[in-house]
Amino acid sequence: MERLRTASWEGVISIDELVAMGVPERTAYRRTQEDGPWTLLAPATFLLSNGEPTYRQWEIAALVYAGEGAVLTGIGGARHYGIKTGDDPTTVHVLIDEPRRMLSTPKIIIERTRRLPKPTTRNGLAVAPLVRCLSDGTRRIKNLTVIAAVLSEAVRRRMVLIAALRFELETGSRKGTAAPRRVLQAVEDGVWSAAEYEAREFWRSRPDLPEIEWNVRIYDEHGRFLAIADGLVRDLGFVWQIDSVEYHFATPEQVEETLAYQRRLRAVGLHVLSTRPAQVSGDPDGLHIDVLDALAAAALLPAPRVSYGSPTATV
Repeated sequence: MERLRTASWEGVISIDELVAMGVPERTAYRRTQEDGPWTLLAPATFLLSNGEPTYRQWEIAALVYAGEGAVLTGIGGARHYGIKTGDDPTTVHVLIDEPRRMLSTPKIIIERTRRLPKPTTRNGLAVAPLVRCLSDGTRRIKNLTVIAAVLSEAVRRRMVLIAALRFELETGSRKGTAAPRRVLQAVEDGVWSAAEYEAREFWRSRPDLPEIEWNVRIYDEHGRFLAIADGLVRDLGFVWQIDSVEYHFATPEQVEETLAYQRRLRAVGLHVLSTRPAQVSGDPDGLHIDVLDALAAAALLPAPRVSYGSPTATV
């Protein structure tokens, strides 16, 4: 048994390898039956234990099953580059060359492609380039907010360029790309998070609200950097702050920095409205009234003593 484990890939092994090592095919499959010591993860692909496979073992099984040239992609692939947002995948998404024909399984999605990418080795596994992982992954997500979380994280952390994402979505399979292309436009406009994406959608749905810019750098009259405005109505000196718990209230230090942020901006004559993401989705009509009141208040104030940089989107 130890010899088989040594020959396996972290406990995963193919039927061809088992037979080559002297295990009869019939014996191998019998060991995967109820209460048997092994698990059949995919056709002709075995786990040399009957415990719950880890997600990594499913990834390995997918590569073993899909065979030579197979490449991990999707949100699971993006995790290998450090993408943290989006729901943890429950299936493994694998690309194979278009002429090959293989069936998907409940846990392994096999996608044939004419544009099989050159993989990189991440954590010992063959993974598609990050831009391809993001494109393939978001094409299969229906929730626009989740897509926004994934794409905005990658752009905000300078892991990919917007132009590269746009090219991949336009050049690759068009199936399912309408949603990520729509979200990518918001990211290109400067949106940095899922909460800001929902805020942008709210703002765009209210035709009586003025033009707003996203993630704009603000400097005082001496050119010193003050802050980045989540949303800015430049003509009125109005700043809209989206106070997500994750970035503003998760720790005492975040609470203090949030308050200091508001004090810095108000000290130079800007009018700041703070909004929780839950209000954007839970009370849009009430929020609309709050925004209109805040804009009216900002219009009565003297011009703020600031200068602005460009929106900070990475193109």
